[in-house]
Amino acid sequence: MRRRTLLAGAVSAALAPPALTACGALDPGNDDPDTLVVHSMFTAGSDDSEVYETVCDDFERANPGSRIKNLVSGGTDLINVYETARLAGKEADVVLVNLAEKSLSWIELGATVPVTRYLDDWDLAGRIIPQALTEWTDADGRLMGFPWTGFTWPVAYNTRLLADAGVTERPRTADDLIEAADLVRAAGAKGLVAIGGNDWSGQKLLMQVMQAYLPPESAERLFREAGYADDPDALRGLEHFVELRDAGVFFDGAQGLNADSMNTDFYNGQAPMVSVISGTLASVPPEVVEVTELGGWPVPADSVYDRPTALRGYTSTGIWISPNGERKIDLVRRFVTHFYSEASTERFVRDAGQVVALRGAVDSPQFPLIGESVRLSEADEGESEVAYAVLPDLFVPAAVSQPLIRATSLAFTPGRDAAAIARALDTAYRS
Repeated sequence: MRRRTLLAGAVSAALAPPALTACGALDPGNDDPDTLVVHSMFTAGSDDSEVYETVCDDFERANPGSRIKNLVSGGTDLINVYETARLAGKEADVVLVNLAEKSLSWIELGATVPVTRYLDDWDLAGRIIPQALTEWTDADGRLMGFPWTGFTWPVAYNTRLLADAGVTERPRTADDLIEAADLVRAAGAKGLVAIGGNDWSGQKLLMQVMQAYLPPESAERLFREAGYADDPDALRGLEHFVELRDAGVFFDGAQGLNADSMNTDFYNGQAPMVSVISGTLASVPPEVVEVTELGGWPVPADSVYDRPTALRGYTSTGIWISPNGERKIDLVRRFVTHFYSEASTERFVRDAGQVVALRGAVDSPQFPLIGESVRLSEADEGESEVAYAVLPDLFVPAAVSQPLIRATSLAFTPGRDAAAIARALDTAYRS
């Protein structure tokens, strides 16, 4: 999950029939009151999975007679598998999955139960970062699940590549960005910023750049309802994006590239700049870590933001309780509080590089860039070198997600002006 933090919010959940691993038949339910069925995406072999197995073993030792039955679904299959099982009344007791697209409607549909009243009863309110609780609370004030992991999304600068091209300081303004693009191209690079202009990574960057002149409340409204073509501030932000694109800031052919190609360029030390989610930072080779600094995306001098922007959120993974789980609520309570214990949290942060939605999380020396990104996001507002733009995911309707990503490719295509991009974004909401 660490490397798929936002993927479920950026790819369609309407897939072929789901494939299951480590579970056999599609029958995750278990009526044994001493067996807790947990449905997750902890695929074998990952750092997350190894830590999770240790945490489960510790739970069973601390709770003699109780056991955990794990059901694992790969990628976004989990959503479909869970919903199919719920229709049959055989869903898992607890689900570990992100808050995006179809899962946003689970509480309303009765697929899971609100956990609001358990937050204080289980002494978790003081442990969870307030922003995380806000993101997991729906319009009716219901806490949909317990926030567990989140993400940071800074800009990574390869200082060696920049210095070799004559860029002596990280760009902080849009003018700096264009000047740096000229310098790196003159040095033979194919652009300044590696980006997947044809997938979710490009969509996030487009929306971030567009917010240069958008107050946060306006950005939230547009992400919910569209109307980009009729909003002067959105059009101004898209004109700024076009200016950067036409100045050669993005890699050549960005409209056909994806996050995998972007990450490959970053890992191979061939990307002077890249906008990266924290899961990507976990896998950066040591020789690239040594020359990487983290910051924000440079903004125009007259932007509504007074410093470079970044993204962050706590919607990567949460602990959801199903109707079946509510019938085993004492067992669920013991599992959740064990999961949120300081010992369990420390393992996930230290050994798996997780960004957790909890106060006072320990550092992760094995993942120095993740630690740096967390410190960046935790700095006091007056001291932080970045400001945080609005993340679209909690506002864009689920059915719009994929069409909106397809519209992104148009934005990275040379020759398309701001008005055409805005119309394509609006069309995504009507498709």
